[in-house]
Amino acid sequence: MIRILISSVIIGTVTGLVLLLFFAYIQMLTGIGLMNLLLDIDFIYAGSLSLFTEILLHLLTSVIIALILKTVHVHKRWWYLPVVIMMLLITVALYFILQWAGNTSISDNSIGFILWVIFHIGYFELIYYMHKSGY
Repeated sequence: MIRILISSVIIGTVTGLVLLLFFAYIQMLTGIGLMNLLLDIDFIYAGSLSLFTEILLHLLTSVIIALILKTVHVHKRWWYLPVVIMMLLITVALYFILQWAGNTSISDNSIGFILWVIFHIGYFELIYYMHKSGY
């Protein structure tokens, strides 16, 4: 179990940082606030948090996702694809929930949504490839 936990911390941190950096880069180039949306937790906590705290919470979420997927990958491999699809659907729904409940809105909603979905698919693929490679 400790091996699964260590693996999940590594995978969750790496993949969460990759997703965050890609969204930060897109936001810097285009002005589409995907990084702000990714880090927005106003629907959970109304107070103001530092950027560092929001990043840590994002990485914690990524580690939890990696832990769930690693556990499924090790113990119930045939459940892996359905669990990933369910998590992807949740992240797609979060795009709309975060815009509705939070302070961040995307000016070009269709492009923002397409980028959100594409990069989250890549995020889940990266988690899978890291699991498959033995991390």
